[in-house]
Amino acid sequence: MKIKITDFIENVQEGKFNQTSLEISKDDLLQEDLWSLNKAKEQLEKDAADNKLSQVLIHVADAEFEINFYLETGVINLPFDDAKKVTHFFDDDAEVDTKIYLSTACDYLNASKFHIDLISENLPENAEIKYAMDIMKGNYETSVENFNNKEEEKEEK
Repeated sequence: MKIKITDFIENVQEGKFNQTSLEISKDDLLQEDLWSLNKAKEQLEKDAADNKLSQVLIHVADAEFEINFYLETGVINLPFDDAKKVTHFFDDDAEVDTKIYLSTACDYLNASKFHIDLISENLPENAEIKYAMDIMKGNYETSVENFNNKEEEKEEK
């Protein structure tokens, strides 16, 4: 889908995008069950067909800490929260193709508590869905490890 940069920023800032929320269990995530990403893919395809931006939130419901994954139709590797910064990379009147990005937000992931990956140059194919799941699982496992290390540090003190 093509979109003008000014339209992209305006739509995101005004909340003019479809937002879908899904919950996944940590067992489904660790077993790499693709149901949540296949559901997300369906929504992304539907929204693209309607020429709408899309954000699919996948929340790990039973994690020991807050961790969320976002699949978004973006124009550059920035989350919707940073849509205003897109003007640093494009002219306002530029028309660009949207891409699919996967963002991970978790206090225990890394120092920035955030990571973003390009998943697809257009709508995700099955291999890209599998790639997204691999990233989600890896980011969750890293967060669990960091969370457990912080708990051990507290106990030692």
